[in-house]
Amino acid sequence: MRVGHNRNRSENRNRNRRSLAIPKNPKVRIAGIALVVIFIFGIILAIHKYAPTKEKMSLTDYFVQTEENESSVILNGEYYEVPEATNVYALVQNGTTYLSLGFIKANLDDGYVYDDTENILRYTTDTDVISVNLGETNYTVNKDTASMDQPIIIYENDMAYLSVDFVKLYTDITYYTVENPNRIVVETAGWEKTVATVKRDTELRRFGGNKSKILSTVSKGDSVIVMENYGKWSLVLSEDGVLGCIKNSKLRDKTKEETEASLEKREYSHISMDETINMAWFQVTNSSANSGLSEYLSNTNGLNVLSPTWFYLSDNAGGVGDYGSLEAVTLCHQQGIQVWGLLSNLVVDDVDTTAVLNTTSARDNLINNILAKAIAYDLDGINIDLETISANAADGYVEFIRELSLKCEKNDLILSVDNYVPTASSAYYNRSAQADYADYCVIMAYDEHYSGSEEAGSVSSIDFVKNGVKDTLEEVPADQIILALPFYTRLWKTTEDSVTCTSMGMQEASEYLIKNDIETVWDDETGQYYAEFEQDGSTYSIWMEDNKSLDLKLQVFEDNKLAGVSFWKLGFEPSSIWDTIAKYTN
Repeated sequence: MRVGHNRNRSENRNRNRRSLAIPKNPKVRIAGIALVVIFIFGIILAIHKYAPTKEKMSLTDYFVQTEENESSVILNGEYYEVPEATNVYALVQNGTTYLSLGFIKANLDDGYVYDDTENILRYTTDTDVISVNLGETNYTVNKDTASMDQPIIIYENDMAYLSVDFVKLYTDITYYTVENPNRIVVETAGWEKTVATVKRDTELRRFGGNKSKILSTVSKGDSVIVMENYGKWSLVLSEDGVLGCIKNSKLRDKTKEETEASLEKREYSHISMDETINMAWFQVTNSSANSGLSEYLSNTNGLNVLSPTWFYLSDNAGGVGDYGSLEAVTLCHQQGIQVWGLLSNLVVDDVDTTAVLNTTSARDNLINNILAKAIAYDLDGINIDLETISANAADGYVEFIRELSLKCEKNDLILSVDNYVPTASSAYYNRSAQADYADYCVIMAYDEHYSGSEEAGSVSSIDFVKNGVKDTLEEVPADQIILALPFYTRLWKTTEDSVTCTSMGMQEASEYLIKNDIETVWDDETGQYYAEFEQDGSTYSIWMEDNKSLDLKLQVFEDNKLAGVSFWKLGFEPSSIWDTIAKYTN
C-alpha cells in the first residue's frame, strides 16, 4: 500500500512538470517570448511616463537678461518680462537696485516727473515738493536737504532709473532682492495675496506636471505665495523670488493676507467756499476793457465769483503778461464777489506751452510769477485755463498743478482748473490728480460743436452736459466740481463744400431770430429750441441757448449736488437769465 501511494505522487509531479514546460512548438515558443518582452517594455514605458523628471532649467534661461547689470522684476507675483524693443526695467549698480522711471510710472506711482532737458526729478506729496538732480546723492524736500548712500537717479540707454530705496520713501512698496540671476521682488501696499506653507521638501517646476523641468527647490516650512490654481498644481512665488509650479498636495495652511502699508496716508487739504459757487468769466483782451466791468456786474444777480481773463503765458521762460486792475478787484470785493484771476495760454501764439510745463526752471518761474500777480492784485483765487495741451506735456502740466496748489494754499488762494468734458483724447489731463491738489475742477460743458467741426450741431446739448458730469464724477468728488455752461450759441452755414459758423451771445441770437422772422421748434434730443432756414443757396441752422435750455442744464448741476456753476461769458446774456440761475444757486 505504501509503495503504490508513492508511485502515484511521483506520477503527479511528472504531469505538473510537463504542463509548466515551454512548448516545444517553435511558433508557440516565439509568441510567448514576445509577450514577455512586451510586458517588460510596457513597464519601462509606464515608469518613463509617470516618473518625475530630474531635468533642470537654469534660472538664467527663465529670467531672460540682456544687460550685464540687469535685474528682473517680479511685481505682486507677476514676472515682468522685458519686450525686445524696450529698455530693461531694473538695473543693479554698486549694489543698489534701480527701477526704470517708465516702469515706476506705469506700474507703481505716476507722480515722478523727470525733466530730461535740465535733468531734474520732481515729486510732490500732499505737503512737500521733492527735487533731485541727476547723478547726485543729495535731494531737497522743500528747502531742506537730505541724502542717500548712492546716486538717486542714473541714466542709461536714454532712460532714467531711480533708486528703489528712494522710491520706497514716497511710494508705499516693500521689496527684496536676490542674486544669480539678479531679481527684485516688489509688493505694493494693499496687495491681496494667498499665502501657503510647504509640507515637505519638493521641487518647483516650470509648468504643472512631473515632466516639466525643475526651476528650484523649496523646503519644508517655507512660505509661498499662491498665484494661480491649476487643479492638481498651483503656480507659486517662492521666498527666493522664483515663480514655479508645485503640487497642491504639498501645500497646507492657505490664508489670505494683505501687504501692509508702511507710509502714512496722505491728507489732501482744500480751500472751499461756504456757499454755492455762482461764477462767470469776464473776458479782458486789454487793460482798458476793465472799465466796462461795473455795467456788466449791474446786469447780474447772485454772482459771487468773477474770473477775469487777465493773465497769460508771455514767453517760453514762464513769463506772465497781464491786463489786471486793482480797481476792478476793489469793485468786486465791495459787492461781495471774489476774484479768481484766469491764466491762459491763448494770447501769445508763439509760446510753447509744452516747453514751459516740461522745463523745471520755466515751470517754477510760471508758478512764482502767477502767485506774484495774485498777491499784487489782492486776488482770492487763480483759475487755470491751459487749453489744447499736448500729451507730451501731461507730466509737466499735472506737476504744475501740484506745485502751484501747495503755494496757493500757503497764500490762502483758491485754485480752480478748467477742463474739457472727459474723452479718451483728454485722459492725460489727469482729473483725479487735479482733484487731489486743486480746490475745484471746472467742466467746460460747451463747444460740443465748435468752429472747425465737420458738421453743424449744438454747442451744448443736454446729453453732452449730463455725460460730461457723469464721467467727471468718476474722477472728481461732486463737491469739487463746477459746471461751466454757455451764454452763447453758433449760427451755422452749410453748403455743398463747407460748414462754417458765427458765434453769437444769447441776447444777440435772440435778436437775430426776431429781426429775420425765424421761428424755432423745441428739440427734445438736444434740450434746445432749434431753427433751420434756407438763404442764398445755403442752409442755416441754430440751436438756441435760453432760459428753458439753461434750466435743464442747471437741473443736472442740482441733481448731482455739484459745488457750483460758471458761465462763459459775462455780457453775452440777457438779464432775465440770472433769475433762472438764482433758483439753483441762492
